[in-house]
Amino acid sequence: MEVLTNPSVNHFFDWVIQTTVLASIMTVLILLIKAVMKNRLKPGWHYVLWLLLMLRLLIPSGPQTEFSIYNLFPWTGAATQSAAIPPAISPGDEGKSPSSPQAFLPAIHPESSGPHTVDSMIGSSNRWSLKRVMISIWLAIAVLLLIHLLAVNLLFSMKLHRKAQPASEDEVMVLEEAKKAMGIRRRVRLTYSSVVPTPTLFGWIRPHLVMPMNSKSLGVEQRQHIYLHELAHMKRGDIVVNWLMHLVLVLHWFNPLLWYALFRMREDQELAADALALRKIEPERVAEYGHTVITLLERTKQRAHIPGAAGLSGSKQQLKRRIIMIKNFRRRSVGWTVVGLALVVALSGCALTNGKTASNGDASPPPATTPAKEAPTETQSDAQGKDAGEGDAQGTKDAQNGSAADTSSKSGTPSSNHTDSNQGSTGSSGAKQTSSGGSVTSGHERQLKDIYALAKKGKVQGADFVAGKTLIDEIHAAWGDPDRPWQPNDRYAYDSYSPGAGRGTYAFGIGRGEVVYDIRYFGSQADKSVAFNQISFAEIQNTFGKPSSMKTNSGDDILTYELGAYELKFVGPHKTARLDHISVYSPKAAAPMGGSTK
Repeated sequence: MEVLTNPSVNHFFDWVIQTTVLASIMTVLILLIKAVMKNRLKPGWHYVLWLLLMLRLLIPSGPQTEFSIYNLFPWTGAATQSAAIPPAISPGDEGKSPSSPQAFLPAIHPESSGPHTVDSMIGSSNRWSLKRVMISIWLAIAVLLLIHLLAVNLLFSMKLHRKAQPASEDEVMVLEEAKKAMGIRRRVRLTYSSVVPTPTLFGWIRPHLVMPMNSKSLGVEQRQHIYLHELAHMKRGDIVVNWLMHLVLVLHWFNPLLWYALFRMREDQELAADALALRKIEPERVAEYGHTVITLLERTKQRAHIPGAAGLSGSKQQLKRRIIMIKNFRRRSVGWTVVGLALVVALSGCALTNGKTASNGDASPPPATTPAKEAPTETQSDAQGKDAGEGDAQGTKDAQNGSAADTSSKSGTPSSNHTDSNQGSTGSSGAKQTSSGGSVTSGHERQLKDIYALAKKGKVQGADFVAGKTLIDEIHAAWGDPDRPWQPNDRYAYDSYSPGAGRGTYAFGIGRGEVVYDIRYFGSQADKSVAFNQISFAEIQNTFGKPSSMKTNSGDDILTYELGAYELKFVGPHKTARLDHISVYSPKAAAPMGGSTK
């Protein structure tokens, strides 16, 4: 159970799902390219296309470009963005995300949504969300497949060790000639065994070439053809590729398209080995090589793929394609080599990159964690030439909020006709205005120090949850359903609560793996003496000294103090220079795969 609630496991599962979607699209693209090019493209280039797919499955994320094929799939771009959680919510990014608590609870009275307290937690440890069930099934099958993969490889190795018969010196000499032709200096053990139905190269650290017992009747030239083919697998590192692809499919076992991609990759791997072997023999012996391959394939059954092995194998359906390739083999074809190289470069550029979305088009991450100021009312909408429908919606929300809207007004939220001439500005000038604007308050030193002490632990007052560690499911189990859950059209995911009993309003930012990376607290209006709008930014700086950074953005001032693994941010309207809410933020949990946002 602890494994399923581990944020790292949730992060990794999200990455697997995202990657399998991107790889599926890339697989379809590769199949289309192969269908168009067919035999005009050299076998080696066909094989390289699959290596690019494997790279797509291995890399955490690609750079965002306008040339990515995933720009054609907006939902894929959204998946990429949600997997790489935005490090911050930028002021002005979302017109429907004001900094006041009423923005998070548009139709909820802050003090009337019920006593959902931490003490009411019931069976949270036994609560199984759909995602946890999916993770548990995925993880269990992946572990079983990994065990099976290792066991099959180990058993095959043990059988070879027991039943291997050493080759004669003459046969070893033929192998040495083939190694010299292929440019291989490593020692390769040569044996015969009844375990393998076809010639097989097994192992990478200590390569072992195993010949089937019925191949003893083959002539010297036929054996040399076989040795060249098997050494071609060794030269290209196919055993390592097979291991990597099988291990990747352990994670993506649920995707049949990727299993089909493995099947097609192994077919192209055989053809690429044929092509490399043919380049090492005389042109007049090409037909003899083809006869050797056909003879072996016709008299043997196709064996199951073993990750640690590569051999002269293939299906009967593939036989026709191999015959055509050998018959039309050309050692030099500059034109098609250029075409193959161009295809690889183009595929890398459009499929190994991530698409740009509206939310990730900027080169740098948003600078602050504060949502934008209040959405325009009808008056503001008309004044700024915005959509009147948005103003109507805001008016409806205000009517629904009732006393909540009054509370927001008392807390120092700018009036609807306020326009900030400095909106969107950042830097030292904004910081100076922050420290000088508004009246200086006093008497809140103890309250501020309590906020500071809790923030160092990743917490805020009245909520026993930790930024960067708590899962949103744990909050749902403790406090019930959110008063304002995040919506699919929200730019960033925030669940908001107003637990009642004068405790104030909370908003929880949901990151990768459903980990809460940002906890915002808007304070309580029950006791006006400790209400956040009674605290000025000047008093905050007098208490803690100069902050790590000070910014003004979209009408909000943000004072940030770095507290080890967390950032404590004081956010409030620039006009009043007073506190509206605090944010306890985990940069590590907000960054892709636990990286840094800086």
